[in-house]
Amino acid sequence: MGCAWENRDFRKKFPPAYVYVSPVSDERLPSESEPAIAAALAKLDAGDREIVLARLRKAEKTEAELRYLADHDSLTGLLDRRRFRAELDQHVAFSARYGGQGAVIFVDIDGLKAVNDALGHQAGDNLIRQVAETLRERVRGTDIVARLSGDEFAVLMPQADTAGALALGEDLRAQVAEGERTSAEPVSTTISVGITMFGGGRGGAEAVLAAADQALYRAKEEGRNQIALFRDPSEPRQSSRRRQTTAARIRDALSQERLSLHTQPIRSLASGGIERYELLLRMTDEDGALLPAASFIEAAERSGMVQELDRWVVGRALELLAEREKQGRPLSLHVNLSGASLTDVSVLEFIERRLDEGGADPSRCTFEITETANVYDFDTAAGFADRLTEFGCQLAIDDYGAGFGPFHYLKRIPFDLIKIDGSFVRDMPRSDADQLTVKAIVQIARGLGKSTIAEYVQDDRTTEMLREYGVDMAQGFHLGRPVELEQMLAA
Repeated sequence: MGCAWENRDFRKKFPPAYVYVSPVSDERLPSESEPAIAAALAKLDAGDREIVLARLRKAEKTEAELRYLADHDSLTGLLDRRRFRAELDQHVAFSARYGGQGAVIFVDIDGLKAVNDALGHQAGDNLIRQVAETLRERVRGTDIVARLSGDEFAVLMPQADTAGALALGEDLRAQVAEGERTSAEPVSTTISVGITMFGGGRGGAEAVLAAADQALYRAKEEGRNQIALFRDPSEPRQSSRRRQTTAARIRDALSQERLSLHTQPIRSLASGGIERYELLLRMTDEDGALLPAASFIEAAERSGMVQELDRWVVGRALELLAEREKQGRPLSLHVNLSGASLTDVSVLEFIERRLDEGGADPSRCTFEITETANVYDFDTAAGFADRLTEFGCQLAIDDYGAGFGPFHYLKRIPFDLIKIDGSFVRDMPRSDADQLTVKAIVQIARGLGKSTIAEYVQDDRTTEMLREYGVDMAQGFHLGRPVELEQMLAA
């Protein structure tokens, strides 16, 4: 691949991170060597000692599995975004201190949504796995591969030069395109690739990720199935103009009433009835296409417009709750809040004012806060949440398990519900690890007196298993697809 140079000490310090090796041995547990535990075990007779040791082994293996799940994507087995960022931080810092350079490659599957729409999510998942396997097979032994989001992957190439990074990018692009001709699915699969180099004190991990993202954006703009290398010093300014344009588009959508809401039902697993609805934001672009929030929410966060979107959704939600209360047909709604809004006092003041002025029942409004949200001022966010509960609103922690790190969320913020991340639910009937994770989350929730909601439910078997595990509510295409708000109200 044309590596600029290799450093044996570097390879020892940073072994390939996408290959998991269990830290727990069947022969001897780490805890068995602790003096206090060893002394306690010595006091037991042989039979009791074996029982205790068996339980210790099971507990420590479970802990190891959870540590693995905390760092890996359940669908592909690759590292997740959080772990990739941690690895990149280390490699960028190492290169800045000791010299050398490396590369970050962003890979995006072209047209994954079309595959999901035409052939179903199972076909889309198969495609994601195929691309992940291609990445595994083609990278060097020291490279690190991760799945960052639904259709986006990243490769970290330590100690690589530009020629090597371009060669790998072209190899990946060609391999995926070649693979689609032998695929059983009748779809054309290509990828777009964005590449950036790091090293020599040219910026931290955040700048590296932004550059790779800009390169990927350019590859998409140039027709997809392309490779773009970030090297133009003016590109950050061009990207800034694109973000300003995105912010302007969102402002236009707000002023021209091109934002709309869809609803997805959340059902009780005990009764099967609809308990509540989650509100989903949509935007109609200038060409009339209906865009899901996922396609513009990240740009809204970057441009500082996400709080405006949150205010719009909250305002409509409280109006709807008040209207239905007057009609004698109350309903309960879930509203998503971004991490930026959680630390914005003006958003809290807006919610308080609308609750004071309107006739909405606060107890019927649940604010969802994702576990992976970027919350930089946790004390302010905790105060924000406390104030909402004082008004009588409920709080739900969304995507729980996606990070598996911030247990302080559960300790510091008064959540009423825990939404189990859909990545653990979607393949649960076929994954022992996912079943273990869901059971563990349910036990945590029960111990804290919280209710649970499972996302991405896609079949009867999953529904039945969730019911057996004690999950309270569920949502997903199998239980109800998102529909326009007006359609739900007319039903």
